[in-house]
Amino acid sequence: MFYRLRLKLTLINVSVILLLFLLLTAGTYYYSRGEIIRRSEALSNRILTSIKAGIINDLPLRNGPPSPNMLPGPAAPPRNMPPGDMPPGPNFFFVKTGSSGEIISHSSNQPLMSADLAALVNEALMQKNDQGILYFGKSEYPYQKSSIENEPGLIILFQDFTRENDMLRIQLTALTFAGIICLILSFFGSFFMAHRAMIPIQKAWRQQKDFLSDASHELRTPLTIIQTNLDVVMTNRDETVSEQMKWLNNIQEESGNMNKIVDSLLFLARADSNQQLLDKQLFSLNHALLRAVAPFEPLANAKEISLDVLAAKNAFTFHGDEMRFKQVIGILVDNAIRHTPFGGKISIQLSQLNQETLLTITDSGEGIESKYLGKIFDRFYQIDNSRSKGGSGLGLAIAKLIIESHGGYIQVTSCPGVGTTFIIHLP
Repeated sequence: MFYRLRLKLTLINVSVILLLFLLLTAGTYYYSRGEIIRRSEALSNRILTSIKAGIINDLPLRNGPPSPNMLPGPAAPPRNMPPGDMPPGPNFFFVKTGSSGEIISHSSNQPLMSADLAALVNEALMQKNDQGILYFGKSEYPYQKSSIENEPGLIILFQDFTRENDMLRIQLTALTFAGIICLILSFFGSFFMAHRAMIPIQKAWRQQKDFLSDASHELRTPLTIIQTNLDVVMTNRDETVSEQMKWLNNIQEESGNMNKIVDSLLFLARADSNQQLLDKQLFSLNHALLRAVAPFEPLANAKEISLDVLAAKNAFTFHGDEMRFKQVIGILVDNAIRHTPFGGKISIQLSQLNQETLLTITDSGEGIESKYLGKIFDRFYQIDNSRSKGGSGLGLAIAKLIIESHGGYIQVTSCPGVGTTFIIHLP
């Protein structure tokens, strides 16, 4: 599926580039052709005016010596120029016709055979417009015709457009060749960029699949326990409620676990859809910390764990969501108690360093190997998959998300067999 999508994106990109290239090539070609025609028309007007005024009586051959009757000015080549060094330029020639259309005379540089010249002149005479373009043989001949004052007949000035068409053809060939190379390069470049663009999409797709799989697994476990205990209760219909309290307590406990999982999933789903998660107000971090830790003191006492809370005397006022902040503390303290053995120690310290407020939670638990530290904030990730420690693997992901929503971040350091330290940095 992803390979097809990658190829589709590549082809779309190459198609867009091809369309742009065609537009560029066509625009360049027609602009160049239009400029050549415009300049040729301006020059032909000058030549035709000079012919009618008697300044020009003949036009020289392109590869021949300059004629003394050429237009005066700096554009005229020097008289001692060798025949082969005539400058390039438009190839004009003219024809004078009589009143009945017969050819009376023509310039010495006309390139056509007599029959072809007569046919070209006849076609020009048949045109209603005084200027235009004739297509004769494989060449184009822009023309201008004008009457001669006090003389019968017309003067028809032609331009052999063969050289200009050759230049345009060379330009078009060069653009086409360059375009083919660019298209080949753009295909591989587009394929590479599509591959790079698909990486986060593939990652998101895998995360979604893993999320659904893990969520189904986490929900299936309490549902299975609930169903099993209900089956036991249903088979002992003659017993009283108090006699089946063990099974009912199991059902209640797993219902609570499932409710926590569902709440966590809803929280993460709202976060993924960019919904507002926080209700920010000014509150005291000291008081919020004490209230969040208090419910865990019985759990710590049951495992004979020393739970110390150290906070500076001055009040830490913070603008944020107090309920979510207490949820983060609860997640971290609950993890610390579950992973700290009997007789261990947990230290919670609230302090200020420079422009940051630091909340440090340190335990003397089993610790985490360094290879797992980069994964513990992933959703549903659990180092111990046996569920013997409890939890769904969503707590740290939620804690990280809440702290980052407040503009802070979480650091973790750990040493196996020594303990783990979580440090929350708040602005």
